[in-house]
Amino acid sequence: MDACIHGRAATRSIAPRRKGCPRLITRASSWELLGLLYTSWQSSMAFEEPENRIGSELWESLVSSVTKVLAILDLFSIKRPMLTADEIIAALACSRPQGYRYIRDLCDAGFLVRFSGAYRLGARAIELDYIVRESDPLLRASEPIMRQVRQQTGCDVLLTSMVGERIITIHHERGTDPTTVTYSRGRSMPLFRGAGSKVILASLPIAQQRKLFERYYALESASTLGQSWEDVRTSLKEIRRSGFAVSVGELDSANVGISAPIVYDAPVSHASIVLVLSSTRYLTTDKNVIIQMAKGAAGHISDAIRNPREALPLEIAS
Repeated sequence: MDACIHGRAATRSIAPRRKGCPRLITRASSWELLGLLYTSWQSSMAFEEPENRIGSELWESLVSSVTKVLAILDLFSIKRPMLTADEIIAALACSRPQGYRYIRDLCDAGFLVRFSGAYRLGARAIELDYIVRESDPLLRASEPIMRQVRQQTGCDVLLTSMVGERIITIHHERGTDPTTVTYSRGRSMPLFRGAGSKVILASLPIAQQRKLFERYYALESASTLGQSWEDVRTSLKEIRRSGFAVSVGELDSANVGISAPIVYDAPVSHASIVLVLSSTRYLTTDKNVIIQMAKGAAGHISDAIRNPREALPLEIAS
């Protein structure tokens, strides 16, 4: 029986008690759990640890349940746009009742939709995308400057941002250059390939760089940063010192990317602007001019985020 159609929303209280916490957790809506997590977070802001307020056993169960609900969304990809309930439950390694509850909650919230005996992502993601497009300060500051760079250069212009341990293209201005950019809006980029990713990584603390290296570097091929952690660290240090990165054919074989960090939460950059042009054009272009364009645009975006009312018109060399 389809959990999305026939499952009833949980109404049982999730107030903590000394015994039976796990049983109560299994009957609570995952969105109620999110609400309780938020309430607990508010208590921590008043210098009280949330697990002390609601009990460590309940706290761990809350975190585990919410983590699994969110992990379901990570199972979907271009290669796997649809999943059955059995596939989701197997990936979560949870019981069938728990798995169906998680699926039901995501369906009720519009994040999943049942289709032809399986599940696909729902329209709620599109609604959230619209909200981001209309309200994100980074996007609002970047779009007019990116359009101006595109008009003056003919290059494709990308805006990338770090989200957790991913680097994602969040905006793409298509240029007049005959290039094909495969990493357009919404697609995750390799962490250690591509100019946009490199300048973001270069700004991170060394401990975070090393953590990402140990977790992901072996999974990526053809990185030009080096073979060992010391090689990679040296390369990232040089990128940070110079303030830009160049990648030749690392993401698309016929393209060159030139990127500069957008620094609005100094000294760490969580975003970058990337100018993409064909390899043929790059060979006949004054490389320093393109680099200065990228750095100038990134600086203007950073200023616009910090002082939106005082941002000056972009002036870059042509």
